[in-house]
Amino acid sequence: MTTAASRFRIPASEMEMIQALIGREPTLTEEAVFSAMWSEHCSYKSSRTHLRSFSSKHPRVQAGPGENAGIVHVRDGICLAFKMESHNHPSFLEPFQGAATGVGGILRDVIAMGAKPIALSNSLVFGSLRHPRHRTLFRRVVEGIAGYGNPIGVPTVGGEVWFDDRYKDNILVNVMAVGVVMDHSIMSAKASREGLQAVYIGNRTGRDGVSGAAMASRGFSSDGGDLRPQVQIADPYAGKNLMEATLEIARLHLADSIQDMGAAGLTSSSTEMAGRSGLGMELDVSKVPLRDFTMEPWEILLSESQERMLVLAIPENVEKIREIATKWHLSSDVVGQTISRPNFIVRKGLQILADLPISYLTENAPLYNRPIETSPTDRVALTAPSLSGRHSLANIFQQMLDHPNGGNPRWIYRHFDFEVQTRTILGPGHDSAVLSMKDPKQTGIAISVVSLPHACSKDPYRGGSLLVTKAVTELAAVGAFPLAITDCLNFGNPENPIIMGSFQSAVRGIAEAGIALNIPVVSGNVSLYNETNGNSIPPSPMIGITGLLPSIQKRISGQIPISGLRIAIVGQIQDLSLGGSYLDWILEDAIRDAVPSPSYDDLKKLASFMMTIAHTQRIASARAVGRGGILRSLLMMVSHDPWLGAFLDLSHSIDPLPFFFSESPGRILLAFAPDAEQCLLETASEWGVPFQMIGYTARNSWFIRYRDMDGIQKEWTESLSGLKHRFDTSLSQFMEELP
Repeated sequence: MTTAASRFRIPASEMEMIQALIGREPTLTEEAVFSAMWSEHCSYKSSRTHLRSFSSKHPRVQAGPGENAGIVHVRDGICLAFKMESHNHPSFLEPFQGAATGVGGILRDVIAMGAKPIALSNSLVFGSLRHPRHRTLFRRVVEGIAGYGNPIGVPTVGGEVWFDDRYKDNILVNVMAVGVVMDHSIMSAKASREGLQAVYIGNRTGRDGVSGAAMASRGFSSDGGDLRPQVQIADPYAGKNLMEATLEIARLHLADSIQDMGAAGLTSSSTEMAGRSGLGMELDVSKVPLRDFTMEPWEILLSESQERMLVLAIPENVEKIREIATKWHLSSDVVGQTISRPNFIVRKGLQILADLPISYLTENAPLYNRPIETSPTDRVALTAPSLSGRHSLANIFQQMLDHPNGGNPRWIYRHFDFEVQTRTILGPGHDSAVLSMKDPKQTGIAISVVSLPHACSKDPYRGGSLLVTKAVTELAAVGAFPLAITDCLNFGNPENPIIMGSFQSAVRGIAEAGIALNIPVVSGNVSLYNETNGNSIPPSPMIGITGLLPSIQKRISGQIPISGLRIAIVGQIQDLSLGGSYLDWILEDAIRDAVPSPSYDDLKKLASFMMTIAHTQRIASARAVGRGGILRSLLMMVSHDPWLGAFLDLSHSIDPLPFFFSESPGRILLAFAPDAEQCLLETASEWGVPFQMIGYTARNSWFIRYRDMDGIQKEWTESLSGLKHRFDTSLSQFMEELP
């Protein structure tokens, strides 16, 4: 059989597989369906093998990978639904709409589980803000996130940002959504039986986003044409109505199953819902509500127009579902039904346009064991720059603060409404966001999003494990223990063996850390082909993690309230490596330390210690040692008060570079009243956690005294107002706005 050239850019080898499977040439509609369902974005054909190393086994897990979102049980029948998703390609093409539709899509994944969204968080990566193009991209992405989250009434409570010219041709926009659902109201995306009616509800279908999944499954090129029509258009007000309608349908138990029409639109939602149960689906595209009546059937099937859900229901409930859709000003119609024959049948009236076994689209999608090549990683620590000249303590710290990566992220989160719903207890500016569950026991949940682009690019395996340990440290700093992980794995071209090797290594690092710390991975997303003209981004996995606080009254703030408090550092004192740190990046690899490999046992002890002292309420403030090390973390603790500073006095000898600038997780700064010191020392001793006094908070002061490895006393004093001005303006100055 001769293989004809694909009309939808399906590789010749896969066209041969399709012909062999169905024994004939596919119709135009069938080929379109294969192009979407066999795309990297939908089939995970390069990554599925490696993702099996993640464990979702845990008594808390109510729904894991394969559903719209992961769900974990919290307490008393209350569950959390959450997931992380990427919208990288669309956001580079149309930053406002790409970011806005990314927010809308991840919210619908949570809503489809029957959960009310209560929080959003994000992780953003751009090229240097010195490029006008990236200033525009950055501004419009932030506005797009706000332009959807704010109107729909879901608070954006946290996030991270990183600027690096290795991403100048491929930005990353990853968004996490969290929702609350009672265990008896959890929905599924799995059809239960034949004879269910497929009810379309939401906005009408248009050409925006047609073949979006395929576009997101290949890199960009300078001669790739204008891809902007493949970017979806957001409508947050329709999104709000769809959210309310879907939650009402779920609350009244009118639906058998629900799925968002996301990647590959009506095609993926209908085939996956039926296919999970070994059933078939018959659709009539002439019944689909349209904005553009000139659309071809394959365009209707592949459109990714936003704010649409597919609801499967028994016939007796269909009219009530449509009444709810009408009440919320949404279009609706019955567009198909589940059938016993396990095929995907597409009609236009009486004309059959496609008739394919669903398994050909899902289980029989290609599964590639891509060649893997692991880059050698230098794990031998060489001599780091000495503290002299341009590498003095003062100059290094000033250089770190002067870069937007070290600056105050307030310019970003001032765009977001992070207090809507009145759940937010700790919002942006803290290690982890803390929200109230609004239950009688005053339970709190914590949310943290972590990305470490430089560490993961230096050592994907250790970088992957570092993501998890850093996230757990951040949860511990607010007094929370971890529940579960979601991930967003951003990489370049999987056909490159080095990139596939870094993907495998990063996944292994995340998986091993999750298993060691008993944290299940319940959902996630893979974004490959982040490349332009053959140049791929560095390995850039990101994770989102949820945690539980038994009582919101016992959360620990990341901001120091007053002067005169003692400051201590608690946790890991070994392996204070500088590899993969912000300092390492600033000094352009002058430091050759290995990326740190923290002790999981030590981290468990630290987390237990923090839960214990949170219960005693003897801590005024805490912050995990993060980007920039101790000094930047301490500055962030006092950044809210222009007159509040610190006096550090270290009586013992230290190696200043790793002590002050290492980002090894498992270390937390504590601020507390003097009369709490003995209690904290005793508790730390009981848990076997290192505890070291380093100074106190002071008004209008930034003073550091220490002894170097030769026992020579060194002092550094700095203008507090000068440091805070650098911190406050290093990012905002590029956006032509002052805080």
